[in-house]
Amino acid sequence: MQSAKRDYMFFVGTITACVFLSNYSFAVVLEILLCDLSAECPADGRTWVPLGNNCYCFFHLPKSSTIEDVREACRVNVPSADVVSINSEAENSFVTDYSHRIWNGTKDVWLGMSFNVDTDSLTWFDGLDVVYTNWMHGAYSEDTPVDMCAILHTGSGKWEKVSCEEVSEKAVVCETPMNPPKEKVAANNQALLSAIVILSVVVILVGSTVCWFFYQKKYSSSTVFTPFNYYPPFSTPNSDETVLVDAEERE
Repeated sequence: MQSAKRDYMFFVGTITACVFLSNYSFAVVLEILLCDLSAECPADGRTWVPLGNNCYCFFHLPKSSTIEDVREACRVNVPSADVVSINSEAENSFVTDYSHRIWNGTKDVWLGMSFNVDTDSLTWFDGLDVVYTNWMHGAYSEDTPVDMCAILHTGSGKWEKVSCEEVSEKAVVCETPMNPPKEKVAANNQALLSAIVILSVVVILVGSTVCWFFYQKKYSSSTVFTPFNYYPPFSTPNSDETVLVDAEERE
């Protein structure tokens, strides 16, 4: 009895291990597949650096440009891009630190900021209010001209007001949200996902069959299930009882 129980537990453990390994393999393939469906930065020939849910492109225009020239350059092949807007200290540090890897020396970087005459306040080009600021000491006052824009000094990370009409040579940092998964890629991966699901089921069945085969080969003399005896609901009378019944019927 103990031997049969031990064999049965071994069989169940073997089948469970086979199913687990098959499902693990399927999960690994599925994870690799879903990586293709994740958001990504634009692929327009320029280098975009991801941070959070946004992508950033650092470059230098070959000539002096206004803020509108810079905005147009950001939107080349990427309509959702615009001049960088900085909404946290971490983002400000990222732009400052990464610019040192791109350019030698310190640069002045355009910020996507302007004065909104309707709300009488500073706003980013993406429509968000300016909440986080990092102005140089004495660089900002309430007396703000209508054509006010801003730049970031990469040497200190501090901001300074400048005229939006100023024509000067400045570095450019563009920002855009990450691209959503492409529909074409998603459709192709959907078909591949269905094929992998079917394949995984086949692998599980084959793996279970192989495990059963090796189990039977190794424990062919063992009994997995305890046999049981069949007892009929009615017993046949013995010979003495039959004779007694016949004698009573004759009387």
